[in-house]
Amino acid sequence: MMKITTIVNPKRVFGLAQLRAFSQLAIKQKEVTDDKMQAWQIHCYGGLDELKLTKAKIPMLTRPSDVLIKVDAASVNPIDVAMIRSYGATTLNLLRKTKGCCENRPYSDIEFPLTLGRDFAGTVVSKGHGVDKLKIGDEVWGVVPIEQQGCHAEFVLVDSSLVNVRPANVSYIEAASILYAGLTAWSALWYTGGMCYKTVLKQQKKRILVLGGSGGVGTLAIQLLKAWNAQVVTTCSADAIDMLQNLGADVIIDYKESDADSRVIAEGPYDIILDCSNQGADTVKLKGYPHSNYVTLNSPLLKNIDEHGLLFGSIKNLGDLIKYNIPTSENQSFVKWGFFVPSPTGINVIQELAENKQIIPVVQEVYSFGELPKAYEKVGEGHLRGKVVIDMR
Repeated sequence: MMKITTIVNPKRVFGLAQLRAFSQLAIKQKEVTDDKMQAWQIHCYGGLDELKLTKAKIPMLTRPSDVLIKVDAASVNPIDVAMIRSYGATTLNLLRKTKGCCENRPYSDIEFPLTLGRDFAGTVVSKGHGVDKLKIGDEVWGVVPIEQQGCHAEFVLVDSSLVNVRPANVSYIEAASILYAGLTAWSALWYTGGMCYKTVLKQQKKRILVLGGSGGVGTLAIQLLKAWNAQVVTTCSADAIDMLQNLGADVIIDYKESDADSRVIAEGPYDIILDCSNQGADTVKLKGYPHSNYVTLNSPLLKNIDEHGLLFGSIKNLGDLIKYNIPTSENQSFVKWGFFVPSPTGINVIQELAENKQIIPVVQEVYSFGELPKAYEKVGEGHLRGKVVIDMR
């Protein structure tokens, strides 16, 4: 029998766009086989000059749920700048040591060199056999828990539960700006602030004060609250008012105006005050802002353990919590600590809102990978209008 061979023109089958996609994926997969990547790392704690661009090993899959991502963009968050100065080192090293023992890795290999970076957008280049929801070549976004090696590198390894396919209506730059700040705002409001109970019980519309609404967490908090049908009052400087109006804030108060505090008081009382500007519970109490729950994103938990050790730091944390939550005749409010929580549930909530255009990314500035230290410097200066993003492409 004669064998018939059919020659197919690949351009007619796939088209040029598909061929380019396959070509780019092949390049990325080849990069993985090279075993080395560029990463911004620190080898000891100190200032921003500790950031060094180094050659590092590409992380290897160790668990069935792992995915390896070629990073296209990543954001810089205040936690990254703080961690360079050793913030949270005692607690985080304990978590790293526990994980290292579980994976049979020597502790000395875990802390340094340390790659920072918590949220990213990129492309899946490898995955464990237990990962079904993602395919090789998927364009994704995700977050990295703070005790793990981060995403300010060409590749990042992360559990697939913290990675979703990127919303089609969000660019890779925009996607890298959302999840860390979004999950911080979500957990601080939904769980710490108790919005989950208020929403489930379908109580009357809640009134929330967001102090410092123009930063990364503040802009996401405002949009989450509006999606939950809350009444949002926020503070910012004059140059950010138009931006926060576009995000849906109901009342915007310039905190530099002489009557700012009286206006904040007049707009109350508030079910929750979310402090994104680190004013502190004592300052809010002194100013007399009427509220039921005060949630700060600058808890003393990690700092106390850094300064006093695990045992005495934990005792001081308990003392601080009790100190601010003893009800008096003058003060019936509660002080609570909000944190970034790497939660698949939270990611899915933010994913749906982004896809429905209920979340608008706010990116102040984009830096190249080689300019990463400048991005850290920008974040360290504070007074941001949204997020600072690193374009890895």
